[in-house]
Amino acid sequence: MNTRILIVLALIIAGIAGWFFQQQGDIAPPVSIGASDVDYEATDIKAVQTNEQGDTEYELNADSLTHNPVTNQDEMSGITMNWEPSDEQRYRIQAGSAAINQQTGELRLSGGFTLISEEKADADIAPIKVIGQTLKGNTKSRQVYSDELVKVEQGMNRFQASSMKANLETGEYEFGQVAVSFTPAERKDKALF
Repeated sequence: MNTRILIVLALIIAGIAGWFFQQQGDIAPPVSIGASDVDYEATDIKAVQTNEQGDTEYELNADSLTHNPVTNQDEMSGITMNWEPSDEQRYRIQAGSAAINQQTGELRLSGGFTLISEEKADADIAPIKVIGQTLKGNTKSRQVYSDELVKVEQGMNRFQASSMKANLETGEYEFGQVAVSFTPAERKDKALF
């Protein structure tokens, strides 16, 4: 092959390469890494919390956990909690995400929650199931509340309430602005005698 043809081909290839290089634009600066707001992280959490006497207070399973040192909160996702605040009361709580402060006991469940009572004393009583979006409370005082709409089920009984407060240690519930749908049985006129 002729040397002139090779030189012309080389110049054409160099020109095309130069054009592609100019089209790339400016190179972005490298990513800067700063200090994290997370102390530690973990996945597939299985934890047990005990009280001052060493008795198991609650068992917790979570998909992931991060600890924020600024707020001193454990932030979790995909939680299931078996909570036993007293000898008579036991609860199963599930939520999309949770934030718990281990020092103060402050608890906030969000992303939808389900609270189911499992009374140990009387197995004949149907469990109470409360479903809502956000649940707040304190693990030390054993009180929880929701200022949002909750749905409550116990056996065949169902109702909605605009708010809820519960003392999980005693099993006492308080509901605000309860709405119940009631369909009575069909009336049949019969002679009394």
